[in-house]
Amino acid sequence: MKFNMFKVFLVAILAVAVIMPFSKKDTAQAASTKTGYVDISSGSLTVRSGSGANYKKVGSLKNGTKTTVYSQTKTGWSEIRYNKRKAYVSTQYLRFYYNMSQNTAKSITDRVIKMQRKTWERNYTKQQIYSIMTPGFATPYIDKFFKEQMYKSGKDRYGNQLYHQIETEIFGYNIDSFEWFAKKKPTIQYFIKANQEYLVVSQYLLDEESGNHWTYLYLSKANSKSNWKVYNINRKYD
Repeated sequence: MKFNMFKVFLVAILAVAVIMPFSKKDTAQAASTKTGYVDISSGSLTVRSGSGANYKKVGSLKNGTKTTVYSQTKTGWSEIRYNKRKAYVSTQYLRFYYNMSQNTAKSITDRVIKMQRKTWERNYTKQQIYSIMTPGFATPYIDKFFKEQMYKSGKDRYGNQLYHQIETEIFGYNIDSFEWFAKKKPTIQYFIKANQEYLVVSQYLLDEESGNHWTYLYLSKANSKSNWKVYNINRKYD
């Protein structure tokens, strides 16, 4: 009787010893995976049998498709599963979402809004306007802002042309103020694509003057040491 109980105990220990290594391995593998979303401007994303453009095409993924990434190569390819088989797609066409706190997003948007609002204060030369906005805005955005929002308003004492905002076009390329303490707070989307960080902040605003609308602010930065810069805004009215 004692011998049989000892055999049962020994078998149980061996079973646990065999199972544990596999459990840890499976857990580690699951923890290393992440979710990617296809992000392409047109067409579809090619899926290949190996990690390179020279490998056979085995399928394609539509824009916005959600896929699990099991590993990534240093040469820019992501391992996925396609039709239950190992396959690869180019990492540069995938976006990976991460969490960002409301306080962090608020700090980022407050900074660029304050920067832009400074251009409202008085007349500036074109060089001064670009100097004010460059730390927080992409150059193509400033080009559009200057063209659409500014008009000539005299000259300074040195004969330099001065510009001022067109009061009737105060919205345009000017950023809406987000209502961070409203019942329905702004939506924050923070993701990385092709090693570049992106942030999209949006909110539905009630505005009797300009009309109720959704406002969207788009920012990006090249790396962790760079400044967030606005590259686009958008409004959708009811």
